[in-house]
Amino acid sequence: MIDTATFAQLQQDVGEDLAKQLLQVYLTESTQIVNDIADTTKQATISLNAHSLKSSSRSYGALSVGSIAEQIEHKAKAEQFDHELHDLIETLQDQFSLTLKHGNSLISSA
Repeated sequence: MIDTATFAQLQQDVGEDLAKQLLQVYLTESTQIVNDIADTTKQATISLNAHSLKSSSRSYGALSVGSIAEQIEHKAKAEQFDHELHDLIETLQDQFSLTLKHGNSLISSA
């Protein structure tokens, strides 16, 4: 989910149209990052991708996604590629799916 107060502040700062364009870029790029984090053949890049996702998610108000990405980042940095990390990645995918739907509804709104 996108924190509406954060998105409203972005709209106030840059205007409604640009805020929607920026949110679309975030959603598109983050979809690829989430897919990369979940790709077991890209284990070496999990920490970097999680860090990137954490920062951008918090900027756009996807606070839950940012929090989960931070947990993934810490586990990956500690090279704890275990069942708990796998569960966090599944949770991230579920939460990002909700965020994607909410973000697209914000973009579509008048």
